[in-house]
Amino acid sequence: MGQVTPFRPAGAGAAEALSRSHGEPDWLLDSRRKAWELYSDAPLPDRVTHLWRYTDPAEFEPKGRLRPITGLSEGMGSYADHLRGLVPSGNAALVRVQQCGGPALGAQVSDATAAAHLTVTELDQAAAGGGDLSDLVRKHMGSAVQPDHGKFEALNTAWWQGGVLVYVPKGVAIERPVHLCSELGRDQLHGQPRLLVVLEEGASLTLVDEHLGGPNAGQQAQVWGVVELVVGPAASLRYIGVQRWGLGVKGFMTQRALLARGARYLGLQASFGGSVSKFDVGAVLEGEGAESQIFGVTFGEGRQHFDHHTVHDHRAGHSHSDLDVKVVLKDRARSAYTGLIRIERDAPESEAYQENRNLLLSAGTRAESIPELEILTDAVRCTHGATVGPLDPEQIFYLRSRGLPYSEAVRMVVGGFLDATLQRVPEDLHARLEELVFNRLKEL
Repeated sequence: MGQVTPFRPAGAGAAEALSRSHGEPDWLLDSRRKAWELYSDAPLPDRVTHLWRYTDPAEFEPKGRLRPITGLSEGMGSYADHLRGLVPSGNAALVRVQQCGGPALGAQVSDATAAAHLTVTELDQAAAGGGDLSDLVRKHMGSAVQPDHGKFEALNTAWWQGGVLVYVPKGVAIERPVHLCSELGRDQLHGQPRLLVVLEEGASLTLVDEHLGGPNAGQQAQVWGVVELVVGPAASLRYIGVQRWGLGVKGFMTQRALLARGARYLGLQASFGGSVSKFDVGAVLEGEGAESQIFGVTFGEGRQHFDHHTVHDHRAGHSHSDLDVKVVLKDRARSAYTGLIRIERDAPESEAYQENRNLLLSAGTRAESIPELEILTDAVRCTHGATVGPLDPEQIFYLRSRGLPYSEAVRMVVGGFLDATLQRVPEDLHARLEELVFNRLKEL
């Protein structure tokens, strides 16, 4: 790809030109301008802060020139190539989205039939189209991840292109998973994915959001992504994020779920790819009785570097959260995990649990685990725990004494370590995630 040109900010005019070229409304143009100013004025995060202690923020500072995406199907900013119409599912409807590396789901039905049940469309088109969808985007975009959340969140807010809006209206239950696939081109230098999911009261959805592609080792690409999940009263969302970029990708992603009264949320982040990746994942329990479960699976090899931060922010009483992050490392891979449970003064009778377990398959690996509690009221129940250790030699010895070769014994131990988490993803994806894990064990 040749020598990378150092990035030089082009000023708010670049974001304005991008917005005008897509026919975006004035409110979105103003949002881009303000976000660009935030990005330009903000210094890089300080390495002495605990969330950047293990990862150099300079890894995510843009290299080369940002440029607009000129075609809807070009690169990370758009899922247009993967939106293929709609399929029925019982008395509901499902967007027919081409699966990454697999067949499409179901058969087409008319847009009119499915429009009453589910909307999956380009985020910029929804914002620019006027009407109810434009109002929906204006109301919710930036509500879960504000531009001032951090420098790279501001960059995404100023420069995102394409993006996806997923909207489920009141009382609608989408019975089969919706699968979005975002592929970074091998020659792309930058990607800015943006996803906004809105579930109204009583709605339910399972959404698989898969990110893949990009150059292999020896080349470089950068990704700055934002995922906002707005879950209305008594609504239920299962969100499965899968990251399997090429080894030339350095990616930064921020994901937040806003949970209203009685909302139910299950989030799973599976991380396998990239050379350096940092994920900030969390849920804000705003409504009384909200429940959140967040699970993570990370498998690193070679010299991959993973940095995950999770947060459960309890702002209302009788809310419940559970978190379980599992990490497997081999060769010289590195992982850093920081998990925060915050319970506000106005959130009594809340419960929160947090666990991080790290399995080291090689002597050169390293894992850091930092659980954190910030509790401002007494009437709560919280527990947390963390473990870091190698394979148990007694388990391996026991399996080998039963006639299993070493590689198969390791596969069984790692499979058992991850199985409870992988069981929470849809069946078709479960098998593919297991394949990704076991392929990395073949060289042991």
